[in-house]
Amino acid sequence: MLIFEVLAIALSLVIFVHFAVNHQVRSKLKNHGWLVLLICNFVQLILDLPMPMSYYYVGSVWPTSNIFCVWWTWCEYSLNSIGLFLMAWISIERHFIIFYPHTILQVSWKKWIFHFIPIIFCLIWAPLFYFVVVIISPECTTVWDFSLLICGLPCHYEISILIQFDFIFNIVVPITIIILANLLLVIRVTYQKMSRQQAINWRRHRKMVSQLWIVSSLYLGFWLPSTITLLIQVTILPSFMIDQLEKLMNVIGVVTFRRDAGQKATMAPAR
Repeated sequence: MLIFEVLAIALSLVIFVHFAVNHQVRSKLKNHGWLVLLICNFVQLILDLPMPMSYYYVGSVWPTSNIFCVWWTWCEYSLNSIGLFLMAWISIERHFIIFYPHTILQVSWKKWIFHFIPIIFCLIWAPLFYFVVVIISPECTTVWDFSLLICGLPCHYEISILIQFDFIFNIVVPITIIILANLLLVIRVTYQKMSRQQAINWRRHRKMVSQLWIVSSLYLGFWLPSTITLLIQVTILPSFMIDQLEKLMNVIGVVTFRRDAGQKATMAPAR
C-alpha cells in the first residue's frame, strides 16, 4: 500500500506543477472542479491514509487518544463526502460546459451561481456537518474503541434520524446524481450528434466526456456495491450479504463502517 501511496503522491505533484506553470489550463472553468477534487484527494493521501495504514501495521489505533479518534473520524468522513459531492457536481457541470458554453458560464453572476458557489458548498458542507455530529456531538457522547478501525463508530450512528440523513444525503444522493448525470450526458451527446439539429463539437468534447466517465466509474466502482448493500440492509434485510460485504470493505478500506452504520440504522431507536 505504501508504494501505491508514494506513486499517487508523486503523480499528484506532477499534475500540480502542470497546473501551476500552465495558466491556460489553470484558468479554464472545466478544470476547476478537477483541480479541487485532486487537492482534496491529495490531502486525503497525506493526512488520512497514513492513519489506517498505521492501524493495520500496529494492530490497533495509535496514538490511543480520544482527540486522535475524533480527528480521524472527522477527517475520514469529511474527505469521503467532499469527494462524492465534488464528483456529483462535476458530472452536472459538464452539461453546462458542453451544451450551454456561451450562456450560463459567460455571465459573471451566473458563473458564481452555477460554478463557484456549488464548489464552495461541496467543500464546506461535509466538514461542517461532521463537525457538529462528531466533534461537538450535542446529542450523545462517543465511547471510542482503540481496537477498531477509526476507533469504532461515532455515537450519532445510534440516533436513527441522523444515520438515515447522513447515509441518504451524504452518500446516496451524490452517487445517484453521478449515475444519472453521466448517463444523461451520453444520451444528450449521442442525440445531438445523430439529430439534424445543430450538433455540438463531438471531437472537442469527447475527451471531456471520456475523462468524466473514467473518474466517475472509479468512484462508483468503490461506492456503489456497498451503497446498494446498505440500502437493502436498512430497508429490507439487515443480514443481507454481511459476510461478503465485510470482505469487500476490508479490501476497499475505511468504508467498512458505513455497513455497520447501516445495520445500526435498522436497530437504533429514534430520538
